[in-house]
Amino acid sequence: MPNASRFDGDLATLLTVGAGRWDDLRVTPAEFIDACATWDVTGLVHERLDACQPVDWPLTVRETLASRARMHAARELVHRKETANVLKALVAHQIHPILFKGTALAYDVYGAPYLRPRSDTDLLIPRSHIEATRHVLEVLGYSSTVYCDGELLFCQFEFQKKDEFGIDHALDVHWKISTQSVFADLLTYEELDAQARSVPALGPHARCAGPLHALLLACLHPVMHHRNTHRLIWIYDVHLLASRLSEAELDQFGELATSKRVLAICAHVLATARARFGTFLPEPLTRRLNDAPDDEPSAVYLQQDRRWPHELSSNLRGLTRWRDRVRLLREVLLPAPAYMLRTYGHAPGTLGTLVLPVLYLHRGLRGGVNVLTGRK
Repeated sequence: MPNASRFDGDLATLLTVGAGRWDDLRVTPAEFIDACATWDVTGLVHERLDACQPVDWPLTVRETLASRARMHAARELVHRKETANVLKALVAHQIHPILFKGTALAYDVYGAPYLRPRSDTDLLIPRSHIEATRHVLEVLGYSSTVYCDGELLFCQFEFQKKDEFGIDHALDVHWKISTQSVFADLLTYEELDAQARSVPALGPHARCAGPLHALLLACLHPVMHHRNTHRLIWIYDVHLLASRLSEAELDQFGELATSKRVLAICAHVLATARARFGTFLPEPLTRRLNDAPDDEPSAVYLQQDRRWPHELSSNLRGLTRWRDRVRLLREVLLPAPAYMLRTYGHAPGTLGTLVLPVLYLHRGLRGGVNVLTGRK
């Protein structure tokens, strides 16, 4: 799509101040519709257009967006029922997860949950509840995906299932908020549990991260997991979360970001939200953000053009014990045999055991080539 960065700004303007003249966009209807899907704002844009009823916009744009929004709303009803059933089953086994990221925001911040697309539902649980959670999900018909394990490499696991309507459901279960060691223990389950909010639409026991923690996580998400890539919907999350807080709460947020040593990241992301959506930031918070120290360990994640070697290096530096660093390197270079066999399509057994050395060698060579050629 031509001049994508300019159109990104046009979409942000549409979401905040409403629709301007269609001809000013200088794009075709197909390009506009595709852009809404690419940036996950189809429902939001439809909502804005429906509210202001611009007379010069092509009918095909409005009808297509309306049709897709209805489809998203219908699928959301199915996801809502499934998520509520999962949470009910977990609570029945004395497992009390905390929703965070996409699904939590969809039901806590957005006017309607279908307005916040996402590919999975993220849950945070205590480390001690991992096996019990796996068991509950398997009983509910979920199966684990091929996922590289490791206590330090991936502090999470994914389960998926396809329901009777052919709709896929994916659950990303975390026992730490991040796979990056700099951020992994930044917010613990106990901290989120103490400030968690109820989510009545997902059942009487459904809970999500509280407003300050949710904003902190939204600021960190694109930096710690996506190499400082800013999707429009992620910045809109930040805008909505910040806009709901009072000046006193925003001041508390500044104190939280400072104490967690992620103020520079929060300053960067909030500045992006203000530039895109005009997010209001009170003067005391603005001064604090402008004075963010540049020596925070997490600030290195703001550097441009970060790649896998930079992530690994930061991960190693974020660990304080040498034995943990050695363990992380082992998990990266020599993942569990079960993972290797599943990845390469081999069943466990004698033959699989015999070919394991070849699989490890192939994986190492392929990874090395990807690193050297800049593809990783």
